[in-house]
Amino acid sequence: MLFRAIYALFLALVTLTSTSVAFSAGEVRVITDRTPSHLQPLFEQYEKGTGTKINAVFVDEGLIARLAARPTEADLVITSTADILERAKQDGLLGPVSSDIISSIHPDFRDPDGTYVILSYRARALYVSRDRVKPGEITRYEELADPKWRGRVCIRSGYHRYNVSLFAQMAADRGLQWTRTFLSGLRDNLARKPTGNDRNQVRGIYEGVCDVAVANSYYMPIMLGRDDQRAWGQSATVVFPDQDGRGTYVMTGGMALTTSGRAVEDATRLMEFLVSDYGQTFMVNTTFEYAVVDGIDMPAAVKELGQTQPQVVDGHFEANVMLLRRIDEQRASISSILDEINFDSK
Repeated sequence: MLFRAIYALFLALVTLTSTSVAFSAGEVRVITDRTPSHLQPLFEQYEKGTGTKINAVFVDEGLIARLAARPTEADLVITSTADILERAKQDGLLGPVSSDIISSIHPDFRDPDGTYVILSYRARALYVSRDRVKPGEITRYEELADPKWRGRVCIRSGYHRYNVSLFAQMAADRGLQWTRTFLSGLRDNLARKPTGNDRNQVRGIYEGVCDVAVANSYYMPIMLGRDDQRAWGQSATVVFPDQDGRGTYVMTGGMALTTSGRAVEDATRLMEFLVSDYGQTFMVNTTFEYAVVDGIDMPAAVKELGQTQPQVVDGHFEANVMLLRRIDEQRASISSILDEINFDSK
């Protein structure tokens, strides 16, 4: 495969840190809203192997607003929510990527116009009570709106970027009317007013507040690895919705060049490194997300997700990966629907 052949050479060069550098020394300025531990060790490894200095700015939120205000501050933008890259592209904040390695990634994981690339993804999954929900009792998103689950569902704010992305994917896939009906039914089934983060929804299952929660898949391995949250995770199982149909909607992280016009080659090489086997293996084992290249082994805790579903084997599930353009087109309409039905006012 072209991707692996080219990058095998790159990785060989990267390991020669004691005697030489792989490429001429330069500098890449990065702005990102990802957690520092998800990227900093990779940046340090890349610096050792290439001599290229990486100056990274980590921000909590407002990534695209900052990029719009300071379009030449960074050479590369990396985000945990790739949806916003489509908006940045529409606003003229991103530059084109020219790379055979990036072009060899599956089309599902890159912009058709060659502007951005997906770095990793995670499932927007269902967490169900081990004690109060039978295996197979809920397997599809639309069942969250079934009156059977009245007062039994927990979810964070409908306006959070994870849920806006989820609902926008539904609208792009099934239409706005279907999505409005679904959201109204989901609102009626909430056990409490939307509050807290994803892990707080799973905690709601543990505390008996609800029987089903919506949360990203990677939180289960995170909770099971923490003494103070292990009981939350142990109280639930992860279900990948719609495995017998459309597949599970996913949240994506991505990266793109800015329009700074500076250090384009060095920034492109860094992008290539992040989608290499080395970079992807690190990401998968650090974030518990899923790789965008084939052949990357998953941690045991990820392989165990969806174990009650016959369609899910060793953690591999059917994903419904949408063009970010289609998601972006629905975001304003979703916000309007959430306002109309007072979704967060349960």
